[in-house]
Amino acid sequence: MKVLIVYANGFEDVEALATRDVLVRAGFEVYDAKINDDEQLVISSHKVALSGFKSLKNINISEFDALIIPGGSRGVNNLLISNETIEIVKKAYNLNKYVCAICAGPMVLSKAGVLANHTYTCYPGCEKGLLGTYTGNEVEVSDKIITARSMLYSIPFGLKIIELLLDKETSDRVYSQIAGLAKK
Repeated sequence: MKVLIVYANGFEDVEALATRDVLVRAGFEVYDAKINDDEQLVISSHKVALSGFKSLKNINISEFDALIIPGGSRGVNNLLISNETIEIVKKAYNLNKYVCAICAGPMVLSKAGVLANHTYTCYPGCEKGLLGTYTGNEVEVSDKIITARSMLYSIPFGLKIIELLLDKETSDRVYSQIAGLAKK
C-alpha cells in the first residue's frame, strides 16, 4: 500500500507523525509532500522542522492508495489556500482512493467538495459550515472517507486506515506491537 501525507507549515506534529509511524509499521510506503516549493523545511505547529519532502505539484495521486490530511489550525489554513491541495483531494476522491483527514483536516475535504453525502468527524467547532453530516465520533468511516476527531485519536486513525486498506489482522498486530503486547 502506498499513501501520501500532505504537509503545510503549522501541521499538528502528532497527527501527522504518529499516523505515519503506525502506517510504516504495517509495511505501507508512506510519501510526504509539501505545498510550498519555496521553502526547504516544513515547520510543525510546535516548531519542529522537517525536510525531505516531495513537491505536491509533482505528485501523481493515481499512484497512491490513500491521501492523508493532518490537522493543526495553521497548517489547515495553509492547505485551504493551496489550489494544489484542493485539486489533489478532488482527484483522489474521484479516483476512488481513500481520503483521510484528522482534527481540522476535514475542513480541506469539505472545501474540495468531497464530504457532501458522507458522515465525518473533526475537532469540535471545526464542523461549522462544513458539508456532510458531523458525528463527533473518535474515528468515522463513510465509504472511502476516514476522519478522526483530534490528536488524541491519531493512533486509532492510523489503525483504522491499516484495517481498511490491508486487513484487521495487520491492524491488530501493529496495535499489539505499539501497546507492548506483542511477544518478542
